[in-house]
Amino acid sequence: MIFVTVGTTYAFDDLVKAVDEIAPSIKEKIIIQTGTSTYIPQNCEYFHFKSNLKKYIQKASIVISHGGAGASYEILTMGKKLISVENPDVNDSHQWDLLSTLEEKGYILWCRNLKDLSKQINKIKKMKFKRYIPPKCEIHRVIQEFLEEKR
Repeated sequence: MIFVTVGTTYAFDDLVKAVDEIAPSIKEKIIIQTGTSTYIPQNCEYFHFKSNLKKYIQKASIVISHGGAGASYEILTMGKKLISVENPDVNDSHQWDLLSTLEEKGYILWCRNLKDLSKQINKIKKMKFKRYIPPKCEIHRVIQEFLEEKR
């Protein structure tokens, strides 16, 4: 199964439409989380929102996602093959910055052009990626030190 998530903050009709258009040629079930997108898929299962996407990500052989940090790191932490697509409607270039770094480090396949999505799906099936290991979180120590300084 291929799972597609476009997030919840920005509509990403172009990604939903691109996946829906290639779905008949893909020999796997595709489920799309459409978020606030207005395009209604005709060839895929879809839903707008769920409180937790983990079960879909876990079942997926490939995940296609918008380039948001939260989704990207959650998917990578679960060890899934990830095709990331930058949403051009996001206000700044943070998705471009994130995706270029993740691709450079060997964690993802970055689809820069939705016309290439079908080729990217075939390509990722043969690819091996570096395993993403989340850095140890030390924020609690930083907060504690900050609070102690203020006393």
